[in-house]
Amino acid sequence: MALTDLAETEVLRIPQDFPPGPLFTIPPILATLRDDRPLCPVVMPSGNRLWLVTRYADVRLVMHDPRFSRDLVFAGAPRMAGDDLTSVEGSLFNMEGDDHAHLRSVLGAYFTRRTADGWRVTTERHAHDLVDRLERAGPAGSVDLVTSFSEPLVARFATELMGIDNDEHARAQVQIRRQLDLSGTPEQIRAATAAVAALAEELVDRADGHTPGRSGGPVGTLAQAAREGTISRREAVGTTGLLLMNVTDPLVPPLTVGTMTLLLHDDQLAACRRDPRLWPEAAREVLRYHNNGITNFPRVALEDIDLHGIRVSKGEGVITSTLAAAHDPREFADPGVFDLRRTEKGSVFFGAGTHFCLGSVLAQVVVATAYAVLFARLPGLRLAVAPHTVEKADDSFFACPATLPVTW
Repeated sequence: MALTDLAETEVLRIPQDFPPGPLFTIPPILATLRDDRPLCPVVMPSGNRLWLVTRYADVRLVMHDPRFSRDLVFAGAPRMAGDDLTSVEGSLFNMEGDDHAHLRSVLGAYFTRRTADGWRVTTERHAHDLVDRLERAGPAGSVDLVTSFSEPLVARFATELMGIDNDEHARAQVQIRRQLDLSGTPEQIRAATAAVAALAEELVDRADGHTPGRSGGPVGTLAQAAREGTISRREAVGTTGLLLMNVTDPLVPPLTVGTMTLLLHDDQLAACRRDPRLWPEAAREVLRYHNNGITNFPRVALEDIDLHGIRVSKGEGVITSTLAAAHDPREFADPGVFDLRRTEKGSVFFGAGTHFCLGSVLAQVVVATAYAVLFARLPGLRLAVAPHTVEKADDSFFACPATLPVTW
């Protein structure tokens, strides 16, 4: 039976039917679906019906199997809420096969372990400066960690990596949040996507005006590759827009809700303070435990595929939940327990297969370094409000507190 033939009563709605658990934990319904309906029909705010995949093994299958494509740059492609980043031509995010591999190789040098180690020093410098400011202001009452630490740290990182100024970062942040807002109208999302593309084009134009070797950074590399004919200009612009998204919003949630979670697990926080080598493990466990968002972005089936006795027909959309996969007891022991010493390392937070996130190592370095500085400099750091009163940001695609009042 095709997705469109299913009765309304058989189809769940995202995000309405997926309220989060307490303290930004996994929506309980995901565990139920993983056990009872591992392939579940859902309807997105766009009105599109998709198959939701929740088991770890199935999520990895969808991510690895070339019959499920991320190339959604066509009319009528499955969308979450509108023409978001999955509709952008030339973006690495939306390419497959040799074209994807080639464009990925152009950027590869910026996302190695060696370059990530260099960004560790940069992150430390900015984190120390932000804590200096916090200390000068003093913990009079409380301070919002989101606006005082998480967001400005990510902004500084983004401006350096992308070669943009603070105004351009703020402009990107506003538009990207509108682009990812599941409650937004199709018109709002389309306009935000166009605005991000316009900024990306400005950045490529600016980098293209530099002489080779002076433009620097991934945008300069993309611009130079386009100038030399290695990639197309459309690919340079589309992928610059993708990079803007990746360095603008997704790092804020783990810095914020991760800090909150560590504060709520005194024994594990104390272990990290005793042995700073555990901070990377803390970052990895935060990324597993909370993940980002209920679901990932859609893929489309390129042919008929049977999964759990259900036919996914050619042209139908499939959407994975790495959050559900990261809490699958078939893969993780006691997945609902926050445990930075767990031995399982198979989280699919950064994807899998050919689309495994280029910036995965860099992101983990930034998050772990930020934790190390914040907790070393403010040993008395604690929440200034009851944990259950912390509310989710309404316009955030990710599980991030709107504010996180702290004191020390």
